[in-house]
Amino acid sequence: MKKINNLRANLAFNIISAIVLLLVIFSIIVSVIGYTSFTTSLERVYRDTTYSIADTAATMVNGDRIDDWLNEGGTSDDFIKTKVRLDTYCDKMNVSIVYVIKVDTTDYGRFTSVFNSVGKDTPYTPWKIGYQQDATNDTYIGIYRDIYENDKPYATVYRTTKLNGAPPHITTLVPVKNSKGDVVSIMCIQRAMQELRDGRRPYLINIAVSTVILAVLVSLSSAFYIRKQFVNPLRRVSDETTRFAKENKKGEELGAVSRINEIASLGHAIDEMESEMLSYIENLTAVTSEKERIGAELSIASTIQENSIPNIFPAYPARDDFDIFASMTPAKEVGGDFYNFFLTDDDHLAIVMADVSGKGIPAALFMMVTNILISDRTHMGGTPAEILTFVNDNICDHNKADMFVTVWLGILEISTGKIIYTNAGHDDPAVYRKGGSFELMKSKHGFVVGGMKGLKYKNYEIQLEKGDKVFLYTDGVPEATDKNNRMFTTEGMLEALNKYSAEKPEDILSGVNKCISEFVGDAPQFDDLTMLCLELCESADAANDSEKTLTVDATKDNLHQVMGFVDEFLEENGASMKTQMQVDLAVEEIYVNIANYAYGDGIGKAEISVSNIDGYAVITFKDSGVAYNPLEKEDPDITLSAEEREIGGLGVFLTKKNMDSVSYSYENSQNIFTMKKKIC
Repeated sequence: MKKINNLRANLAFNIISAIVLLLVIFSIIVSVIGYTSFTTSLERVYRDTTYSIADTAATMVNGDRIDDWLNEGGTSDDFIKTKVRLDTYCDKMNVSIVYVIKVDTTDYGRFTSVFNSVGKDTPYTPWKIGYQQDATNDTYIGIYRDIYENDKPYATVYRTTKLNGAPPHITTLVPVKNSKGDVVSIMCIQRAMQELRDGRRPYLINIAVSTVILAVLVSLSSAFYIRKQFVNPLRRVSDETTRFAKENKKGEELGAVSRINEIASLGHAIDEMESEMLSYIENLTAVTSEKERIGAELSIASTIQENSIPNIFPAYPARDDFDIFASMTPAKEVGGDFYNFFLTDDDHLAIVMADVSGKGIPAALFMMVTNILISDRTHMGGTPAEILTFVNDNICDHNKADMFVTVWLGILEISTGKIIYTNAGHDDPAVYRKGGSFELMKSKHGFVVGGMKGLKYKNYEIQLEKGDKVFLYTDGVPEATDKNNRMFTTEGMLEALNKYSAEKPEDILSGVNKCISEFVGDAPQFDDLTMLCLELCESADAANDSEKTLTVDATKDNLHQVMGFVDEFLEENGASMKTQMQVDLAVEEIYVNIANYAYGDGIGKAEISVSNIDGYAVITFKDSGVAYNPLEKEDPDITLSAEEREIGGLGVFLTKKNMDSVSYSYENSQNIFTMKKKIC
């Protein structure tokens, strides 16, 4: 039992367990989605081949002779020849039944058999010519009516349960016409679905085997990597700290203990702590004042805290696609607020703003633990919601002091301007749109981190364009209090932000600080003041981007012109065949929707523009038709069968899945639909 408890307390074990669990969950989700897509594709192929069989069989039947054959009772030579051909075709195509029926068009509730060919090893007995029977159900009555009256080219019926001993099957119905083009009977092909089921079994086996192998490989590689990059360096830091606590002597330098910035910063902080602690111990022999002793401790804590967050600006002097600046002013020598930001790769910037309950050293220590956990877990990948879920569970496992922290965590995809974020009880950010003003971006808050284990957090999204800004803060900003106990308030903060909204992030924070200072006056600082501002900048490469525009009449006849226009642009920009196919499907869906519905019975214009922005194909559709946002429609439930699922919405759903981002707006009496796709 003791070994089990030790294992559960092991950092590497906990991280690897979390990774494996996430991998299993991810594999299950991918398997379900893949299985559904695979089944849908297989069913589509199965349905199309059955239709081809039925369509070919229909050409074997002379529609002009249907009534004659029924009157003759099937004794003529041409009837017998046709019957033989259909029998042979039934065997060669390996279908259950090939039959031709003439439906009573009075109410479509009854039909007469003309031909009936039964395949081998089937439980069916052939009908004789002239045999009459009622329609199976209302579904078939509706299909008969559509084929006879509405000239429906074909219909497909699935039966997933056994009927009179017959296995599950698919039935495809196509019209048989006479030389005048009138529907005189219906050709029906019934085909067992066992082949469809047999095709899915190998897929499930491959998924299961792949998941097991991948889990083992990930566990082994993760164990090696985590032990090398995290566990061993942290153990060295822990051992050195324990040794120093016992011996009070200078030990090994920990500055190069790890390549991970946060752990290396902790090592530097421990080195400085040892140096300053030794200095403090020497001073303590001569200075017995309690005030000086506490001051020395707070000075060490302040140094550690300052070194644990980025405080050198500009933070990324080599980057011109974004600008970021942050500041933290504790109410005491050390505080519980903290911010952080770091690149997880060249295109993703993680941003953290948090506020720990309480003040002073306890809050500062809790802040450092939380900051390290968030930073380490973020570098391992995952969405902000997944990261905070992991951090919350780990903190709750070791939170005997019952402290908590509010956290806003976002990950910016720099190339697209999309921020995926989650909010654990923190203040809502303020967002500035280029040419506009700062406004609060409100979303539903999750519970604070450290308050309760097992919580699941939710992701939200902010879409930034070039020139937009995001302002993050702790509650010390709106709650800054003057000597009359009046608060600065959120409205006052927004007013200050909009006063300096056109400035760079550093100048915006300086301006807000100035406004707070003027408001507070001589009153003592009540709470920590922590702020961060990020601006998405126009990179130098963006100036070289070009845009092409095509304007056509919004009719389906011009679809080929639109597709050629887009394909030419994609080829010129080196898009892969896979990317081109995905974009083509999305372009066809959006343009056909405009052609069919934007102008009703009239004809209007559709404008299609294409451009390459930071390696992304940006395609924009504009029309002056009826205002309609296709993104408002709820995504279809793809787990349902085609019969159970509501009609419509699948094309837009696939467009959202194939594109990296889609957006809609209605401006100047125009529908504007924009989609982006990474060119690779």
